[in-house]
Amino acid sequence: MMKRLRTIVASRYAHLFIGLLALYGLSWSITHTSHFEKVMDNLMWYCYTDYEVRKPFFPGEVWKVEFYKEKYKERLSSLAEGFFDYHDKKEVQAFFMSKGFLYDVWEEKNRDSYILAPVIEKGHQKTEFPENVAFDYFILGDKKIIPFPEYERGPWARGFVSAGEKGIYIHRDSLEPFLRWYFESLWITEPRAPEHFHNDPLTYSLYRDLQGVCEDIFIKRLHTSKQNAQYFFIKEGFNVFLPTLLAMGARMAADRESNFPPDYQYLRACLTGLSLNPNHTMLYMLKTSIPDSNNPPVRKGWGDLRKRLDITYPDQITLEQISKVAQEILERTEESSVRSE
Repeated sequence: MMKRLRTIVASRYAHLFIGLLALYGLSWSITHTSHFEKVMDNLMWYCYTDYEVRKPFFPGEVWKVEFYKEKYKERLSSLAEGFFDYHDKKEVQAFFMSKGFLYDVWEEKNRDSYILAPVIEKGHQKTEFPENVAFDYFILGDKKIIPFPEYERGPWARGFVSAGEKGIYIHRDSLEPFLRWYFESLWITEPRAPEHFHNDPLTYSLYRDLQGVCEDIFIKRLHTSKQNAQYFFIKEGFNVFLPTLLAMGARMAADRESNFPPDYQYLRACLTGLSLNPNHTMLYMLKTSIPDSNNPPVRKGWGDLRKRLDITYPDQITLEQISKVAQEILERTEESSVRSE
């Protein structure tokens, strides 16, 4: 009897011990921070303290920010030891690219600007229009580190496409929030007919670009799962915008060696994209997120786009009109820029 009792007690302790081990393992796997996560976390803190040094809320607090900036830099240097040379940009880029992230840093108005974002897709593009050019492109997800202009001026400073050292960067996180927000809105309102998409210019623009997708998801309700429907809507929406974004990237790649100011390059890229691959939603978003500029040709170009294509009545705008107007504004802007030189 005693022998059997000892066996039962031992068995219970063994089960308890195994259970505690399993609980510890689960807790460790949840809370454990990998070496890569530590490197990324310290890089993020370093970059954002570097940004904050330039725009402190209280001048007396600058030394504190500087102190933390140096501490994160020291920690980052220690974590990088044996993996990559933190002072060598190419080695840092190679380290992050091996983990599926794109890292870049460049000088902007005598200050560094950084970007760190997951790479959703990368490819190589060759085009004959607007010019014969070949370039690598990277479709980026939600940024872990945003460029300084976006940090300084907020989300409205986001660009859809930018040119970096590694290639042309296509910023999916500048588009996806629009698609996700409007999916949620339309999923709740449950439109039952095409005319139910005429509530506002952006909803109607999305419907014109994604008519079949909108009708399948919101009217016919072919997707019973909301999660699957949202995934399909965002995926198809981005695929519709991608040709415009690649045309913008081609113009940026062609202008890479020029002396054009960044805001003028971006205007040229946007007008080229709308000219070669027009769509209604991109027109709406570009017209409602026009960046500030002190460059007269750039201001005039954006102003002409707003006047010539009035989104108050989106049903009266055709893709042919978007293409034609964008091309005309681009040509006039180029002429104006030449004269101002």
